[in-house]
Amino acid sequence: MTTPNEIYPAFVDKLSHHGSRLEPVRAPSHILAGVAVAATVLSFSGAAVAQSDIERQAQCELSAIRDTRSPLAVQYIRSACNWLVVNSDSLLNESSKGYYVCLVRQLSGAQSNEAAAAIMSACRASNPL
Repeated sequence: MTTPNEIYPAFVDKLSHHGSRLEPVRAPSHILAGVAVAATVLSFSGAAVAQSDIERQAQCELSAIRDTRSPLAVQYIRSACNWLVVNSDSLLNESSKGYYVCLVRQLSGAQSNEAAAAIMSACRASNPL
């Protein structure tokens, strides 16, 4: 039976250089430092973007929900604010934007679910998806 050392003699030379002990390969410290800096920058920039989206959604909800008594209106305001934040930069969804803006503006202050349903219907009719 042949051993790996007989098939790959160069491998034996690499191992015999360090004796019988195998030592781990170490990356140069400047490469490790660069990777650490890149990971830190990426994690902070991702958190900053997520935080600004959360803040934008919260501002949208705060501006619209303040005097709203209808649970249905509150639910649709939150959903519309989320849609507006997530799709704010998308040109593909530009045709739907008017509907969600209408919901946020017109549902604000709705006092009953019946009123909210009528407002949602009117927004849908005036801004077909």
